[in-house]
Amino acid sequence: QESLATILDGSCKHPLSVHEGYHDANPMENTVFSGDQSESKKALKSIHDEEVTHQQIRPFSMPIHGKKYEIFQPLYDMDVTKKNPQLFLPPKEFLGTFEERISWARSMVQINDEEFKDLSPKEHAALMYIDMIKTFVSGRVFRNAELSVVPRLGPNMLPTIRFNEAKRDGGKDWTFAGDTMTGQKRLDNVHALLKDVIENKVIGDYIETGVWRGGSSVLAKAVLEVLDPNSNRVSYVCDSFMGLPPGEKKLSKKDAGWDNTPYLEVASDIVANNFIKYGLLDSNVIFAKGFFNETMPPLAEKIKSLSIMRLDGDMYESTVDVLYHLYDKLRIGGYVIMDDWFGFPSKTACEDFFAVHGIEPEIIPIDDISAYWKKTEDVQEISVQKMCLIATSRFTILAEHDLK
Repeated sequence: QESLATILDGSCKHPLSVHEGYHDANPMENTVFSGDQSESKKALKSIHDEEVTHQQIRPFSMPIHGKKYEIFQPLYDMDVTKKNPQLFLPPKEFLGTFEERISWARSMVQINDEEFKDLSPKEHAALMYIDMIKTFVSGRVFRNAELSVVPRLGPNMLPTIRFNEAKRDGGKDWTFAGDTMTGQKRLDNVHALLKDVIENKVIGDYIETGVWRGGSSVLAKAVLEVLDPNSNRVSYVCDSFMGLPPGEKKLSKKDAGWDNTPYLEVASDIVANNFIKYGLLDSNVIFAKGFFNETMPPLAEKIKSLSIMRLDGDMYESTVDVLYHLYDKLRIGGYVIMDDWFGFPSKTACEDFFAVHGIEPEIIPIDDISAYWKKTEDVQEISVQKMCLIATSRFTILAEHDLK
């Protein structure tokens, strides 16, 4: 604002305002320019036109404020005073630079590797960009400056050890400086499945439920930007942004004890700033803030279709809330990624969901913790109350068995 004001000889009766929402008034209508300031006027109008364009890109009316939840677009609705600087150029800038480098280098070498031999410079550049983002969000790029945080639930300070490459590969440590704890194999899986739905023209948005610092969602957005740049796929980023629920519904014995772990409690501003940092925050990034039993019902009313559902809620109740409300939105040929599968109550929730709906999807392991499946058939809608009744009955049987 100040720099633009110094360009003008006169003053604006209606100054261009900086704000986090959108307005109806056109600040250009009452702007007075003295002298020959046509270039300055064009600059101001360009900024305003871009702002108006952004204002109109809302897939549905937002922000939405419920008693215990919010659905909003950080691009417009985040407090501007809390926005950090963008550190990365937009993806297309990287792609242009990388493509130029690849074309130049290829003129002097013979590529024999089958994986790269048939790639065009543009495709190779896309792979370079996506793999670069993986190293940043996982923290691997920091090498000896990175630490491995030992995963533990509870309020106590967490211990760290020297960065362990093997643990990070399988997602068995928590990153210190990175933006996701999902590990390299799971990041590769997000990349591969998004590439699959794009190539096979499976329409629908991407949703992640349980995002921590948002690194996996950032990667997904990066993949969409370079592999499907002309689409309007929305990235839904869903979390309480204050940790996991207390498990009071008692749908599983293992649902207790996940709350009250400060390291897992990441504010929405931090997550939004991670999108900003990588130059990936746009109007197609939508945050749903609140526990899933609060956010999933209103989201289900707004979402038309999904191509990828990535669930990272750990607990039984968090998983049921997502599957019940959104699984019918997932297109045939789309995927469900379960970040917590082996040894987690979320696995039991999925198995109960399968049993109730009479389906047996092929479960494909990703690493020692995670798995995914492909949706091959639609399912009959079952009420969440029935799902909870089944879970409660199973929990009661298990409790009675323990007492005996």
